[in-house]
Amino acid sequence: MSGVKKMEDRRRMMWFRERRRVKARRLRLSEVADSVGARRGVVLKEEHTGGAGIGNSPVSLVIVTLRPGFEDEVAQAQIDAAVSAGYTRPPQPPCGKARSCSFYGQPDLPMLTIETYSPGERISFFGPVPEGHTGVIISLS
Repeated sequence: MSGVKKMEDRRRMMWFRERRRVKARRLRLSEVADSVGARRGVVLKEEHTGGAGIGNSPVSLVIVTLRPGFEDEVAQAQIDAAVSAGYTRPPQPPCGKARSCSFYGQPDLPMLTIETYSPGERISFFGPVPEGHTGVIISLS
């Protein structure tokens, strides 16, 4: 076998190994999303990003939902679900005025960020959150 052929085979093996690693990471993030109830309500968008191309950006999962209820109650329910899944409870008040809460540094768990949007606030290109609902963005990386 020529040196060029061996090098091509080695590159191909590395590419397949990297794809398997990215696929496994995406599956793990999806499992954690299930365990914290990230897909509750109406899912507006779910997107995996990263893990491919030059620089191999970190693999992440973003889930955007609309949920019935008041923002404080929805945020607290999501934080409680994260704590039940093994994340450490954040200090009170959990999300502050920015309505964003991050959980990181957990053994065997990815970084988790919860953002909430009250009625009338815009969520990216989805438009304003309808009355009686709360917009929630869950990010795992």
